[in-house]
Amino acid sequence: MDEQEHYCENTDTYPITKFFKLGNTRGKHILLVGESPAPNGWRKSGKAFYTINGKLLPTGKNLNKLFEPYQLNIDDCSFTELVKCYVDKKRKQLDVCGSKCWPIFLKQLKANNIRFIILLGVKTLEIFNKNSNLNLEIGVITEASLSESMYQFLPIYHPSPIGPYNHQKNIEIFNKLAKQLRDLLC
Repeated sequence: MDEQEHYCENTDTYPITKFFKLGNTRGKHILLVGESPAPNGWRKSGKAFYTINGKLLPTGKNLNKLFEPYQLNIDDCSFTELVKCYVDKKRKQLDVCGSKCWPIFLKQLKANNIRFIILLGVKTLEIFNKNSNLNLEIGVITEASLSESMYQFLPIYHPSPIGPYNHQKNIEIFNKLAKQLRDLLC
């Protein structure tokens, strides 16, 4: 069993590059925001959406399928977790850790030229809305100010195969928003 890893108590000394992957080329302004580190994801591999053996995780595969029409993939985009702590199965801690980690997330945004933020999952959206005082909705692109900067936001369902219908719902969202997404992703 993994032990928890908490970073929410020392937000002033937390390195803003930890659990933040800056994208490359034309995808670096796109930030994918996950909920919190997974047990076998990049907290162990050092690379978002990959195992320690370099194998692409199913979540990454599903995201790549969504980005394919825009000639992007997850390696092109920036990525971070909203909650920096690994809470194992103690998911009730996510709200408290998320609030405490919020200043780190804002520092990461300020330090990088992010313009489009894709929030991954209902819980991520819930924590984000609570801390940002915004009221973003799944499947709706919204332009809003956060920490004195303007961003475009798109919350989607978590692309993990654990929720078997989420990927289909995300495909429908991307199809419905194809024109807007082409402007934001290309």
